Amino acid sequence: MRDLSNSVVMAKAVATGTVRLPRSLLEELYDASTRFASVAETLEVLMDKRTMRRIKLGQKEYSKRQYVVAKSPAEIRKALS
Repeated sequence: MRDLSNSVVMAKAVATGTVRLPRSLLEELYDASTRFASVAETLEVLMDKRTMRRIKLGQKEYSKRQYVVAKSPAEIRKALS
């Protein structure tokens, strides 16, 4: 992330009520918000005991090769039925 402490960031209010920001700053804000959302989702999963049990069961089944490989929608429907 860029150090803006010694820089002057110009945000110009326009008569229409909009604000102009440098593209680089907007990109950094977007990246930070997506990282934050990702961390929040991870924490939600880690805090959900039911989901964690399902993940651990899936990992166990995978390591024991207890899964089906489906290469088409028809094979997926067959595996799920």
